[in-house]
Amino acid sequence: MSCEQHMHCSPSCDLATVDIMIITEDSLYRSSTQFKHWSFTQAQLDAQRRTTNLLATERVKANVARLRAQRAEHDGATSGVDNGSGTSTPLDPGAETTSDLVCLTAEDELKIVDDFCERAVKLGTHCGYNYNVMATCIQYLRRFYLYNSPMTYHVQNILRTSLFLATKSEFLRENVQNFAANSGRNVTAESILAPEHLVMQGLRYNLDVRHPFRGLKGVHLELVQIAHGKYDGPGDNGTSADIQTRMQSLPSTPGGPATKSTVAALEARITAAYTHASRTLKTAALYTDAYFLYTPSQIMLAAHLLADEPLTLFYFSLKLPADSPIHDKLMHTLRACAQLLSSHRLYVYTTLPKSEQETREAAHQAEIKALIAKLKMCRDPDKVDLVKLNQAHKRDAVGEAGLDEHKAKKRKLAREGYEKESDAFWGPELAKPN
Repeated sequence: MSCEQHMHCSPSCDLATVDIMIITEDSLYRSSTQFKHWSFTQAQLDAQRRTTNLLATERVKANVARLRAQRAEHDGATSGVDNGSGTSTPLDPGAETTSDLVCLTAEDELKIVDDFCERAVKLGTHCGYNYNVMATCIQYLRRFYLYNSPMTYHVQNILRTSLFLATKSEFLRENVQNFAANSGRNVTAESILAPEHLVMQGLRYNLDVRHPFRGLKGVHLELVQIAHGKYDGPGDNGTSADIQTRMQSLPSTPGGPATKSTVAALEARITAAYTHASRTLKTAALYTDAYFLYTPSQIMLAAHLLADEPLTLFYFSLKLPADSPIHDKLMHTLRACAQLLSSHRLYVYTTLPKSEQETREAAHQAEIKALIAKLKMCRDPDKVDLVKLNQAHKRDAVGEAGLDEHKAKKRKLAREGYEKESDAFWGPELAKPN
């Protein structure tokens, strides 16, 4: 909402020819990779997830059918051997089919990813990380699984690697050995590092994540200043004393009667709104598609709107007058974002009695448990062990120079095919800078 004005003077100009360039927070955000590569409409998100699920389902069924056929061929030598009952064991006629294989739907996959986003917070809390690290990790997960399926790469493996990457992105020095030790039993440093390049590819090497937390703190501090009669912002809103008086008369609920609050009461109200909004940003905002659909400032204001609508609308009116041509459009966007945040089950729980919360959570956990069991039966057999897969790629890279011409050509064609598949998922390679 606010803007910073910078005056830039070229080396060859004098003071009479100063170039004035206004850089707003919006323009800065529009230049970010988050806006350029990770902003979508709901329809685009739904379509991409269906495409990802369809391609993964086809690949899983093809790989399972291939392995079953290989196993059947290998076991075929015993098909005519007496089984002890006077007859021979025939080859299973359905061994090469996958009609019994039930894969996850796009909706199933999203529920699993959502659950592991919550597990990321638990793991990050266990490791003692700040919320920025956990929030960044969650966005890495959600970005990665927009173009990849849990059937191809299990979320448990990608979660740990994403959290480790997030510690580096958020400038937290963490030793991979210590991280592995804190991540659970039988977790090795190699299992953390093996999928790292894969995750980086899935993220298009876009590690920067813009969060709404800092903006919320700024709004909190500014509201406190206004409560003390020290407003210093844009717009023709009257004197600081006039604005303070209007703030003191704000209704406590939407459409309620005017009040007459003291400065101390206003401070308490502002702090309560900040606490409520902060909790929303650390839960519902992270566990929904909010980051894909809205800007950080929109998410922040939507969370504040849920916390205290009259106070938020008052603040909004100071920044953007009601007669602005974009006022209604922006308000519609904020309310849509608020609706998304308030629809998440953890937000809904805050409005329910504890017994109802426990009942609903038990049903939710039972559903997730069933989906995890379903996932175990439809994983891509070629991608189960990422450590061995990574080792194989390294061996291929080292040994490719010694291959005969036929094998080298075959491997090159396979690699080109994989790159085409990658382009279908992530788009072509980014242009190199001049």
